[in-house]
Amino acid sequence: MIRLECINKKLVMSGYSSIKILEKGSFVTCFTAVSSDNEKVVLIVSDNIQELQTRFDLARKLEDIEGVQKLCGLQKLEIQDSALEQLEAEYPGIFSKDSHVLTGRYYATQYNDHVRQLSLPQKLDFFRELLVLVKQVHDRGVYHMDLKPSNIMVQDGKPVLIDFGQSVTEAEVDSVLNTSAYAPKHDVYSCNVIPEKFDIYCLGNMLHEIYTGQPLGYPMTPSSRQAQQIKQTFGLFAQNIISQMTQRIQDLRISLQISINHPIFIYNQPMDSETCQLIIVDYYFQTQGEELIEECHKFTLNDSSYSNVSYDILPFSQSSSRTSSITTSLKDIFGNTTLSHVDSCSFSIYEDSQIMQ
Repeated sequence: MIRLECINKKLVMSGYSSIKILEKGSFVTCFTAVSSDNEKVVLIVSDNIQELQTRFDLARKLEDIEGVQKLCGLQKLEIQDSALEQLEAEYPGIFSKDSHVLTGRYYATQYNDHVRQLSLPQKLDFFRELLVLVKQVHDRGVYHMDLKPSNIMVQDGKPVLIDFGQSVTEAEVDSVLNTSAYAPKHDVYSCNVIPEKFDIYCLGNMLHEIYTGQPLGYPMTPSSRQAQQIKQTFGLFAQNIISQMTQRIQDLRISLQISINHPIFIYNQPMDSETCQLIIVDYYFQTQGEELIEECHKFTLNDSSYSNVSYDILPFSQSSSRTSSITTSLKDIFGNTTLSHVDSCSFSIYEDSQIMQ
């Protein structure tokens, strides 16, 4: 039990000093403080012990995942009647006789502060790490359900998930309380919500913000104006992954694993030329359709260095030695900014002589 008082309009809590409000939410209030070990920590306070117990249990379940905030020390606050009156006057609606506190690890760097300092390729690297982290959490059967910049901190350049207050462990739920700008509003009002797909939409929305500076107002379809703007500025891959992650229909959204392996991240992944070739040609054929697959027999990648030159992917007609009119450049696929960071860049599609024989 921790004794709590209000002295000279300041909070005094046994074992902690320099206590300041960090954020007041619907269910909990977070404070920063300095522990007796001189470590800065987060104190999560609520009079709903079940709320704090759920958070604590989830933290224990995920404690070996490095990118999840560590919580410990669920304790009751001891508040005298006289102190409670002072607390209510200075901190209305926060403390009661039933108040408990959870101690959590403090992280100094917020997502937005970290990301705004990065180049676009660096932002994509960081975002892919976030996708991998969320998948680790999903693999434990936990779904965050409130993914947004304010719930992601940064430690040593790596993403850290905090605030599992709306998390669920079921594969399907009846209702969701999340109404943030990053949540799929059409899911919120649905009778059946798929938590995995809910998280994926929120992440797709955050990826959209990386490219444009703001979250989506509604699901992005490839034919929409916003999709065309992203395609024109950042390339086909950017448009494709955001569209697939923010599909209106939950079942049609791509999985986290497919998102992690999406070609948008290929430019900086450790892989050999053959693997790189297979990923891009598979995506290229999928987007261009079966007609092009019949025309193009083989896709080859030639390792070479380059500056900002865009190389053409040129399909050759099976029935003619002339180059087909269908031409897609790497600039169209990767976008101007990301293209300058692609290691292997000279691509060509040509006829397979063995097939022609």
